[in-house]
Amino acid sequence: MDDVRTRIEHTANVRAEGGHARAILLELEQMLRDLLEKGEESSIDLGSLPLTDADYELLNEALGEGEVMAEVEGVGLTHIRESGIPGVWFVTHLNEEDEVMAQFIEVAYSPEILSAPMEEVKAGLDGLRARSFATRGR
Repeated sequence: MDDVRTRIEHTANVRAEGGHARAILLELEQMLRDLLEKGEESSIDLGSLPLTDADYELLNEALGEGEVMAEVEGVGLTHIRESGIPGVWFVTHLNEEDEVMAQFIEVAYSPEILSAPMEEVKAGLDGLRARSFATRGR
């Protein structure tokens, strides 16, 4: 009988430990609805929450892994990973020593860091025109 009690207590602890992850999953449902219905992109700062290893495991298990992975080089490296749920992305920012500086779950059609600002696209157009002009005589 002691063995049964131990198993029940262990299961209760695992459920309690995953409580933050379950709340995040519910919030992600609403965030996906807002993206679809209102076009609103949003994110959850995982670093601001008291998540346990069990929470991270549950999030990874529930969200799964998608097909897209990207890295952006800036002051440090940023890893972007699509979850198995379209529109839900894991974004991890590292410093120059490869230490995690921030972790987010973004809900968007594509992560903000991968979207080119309009000013940069305009500069790109000017740059392309200049290069095209330079190669016309060849």
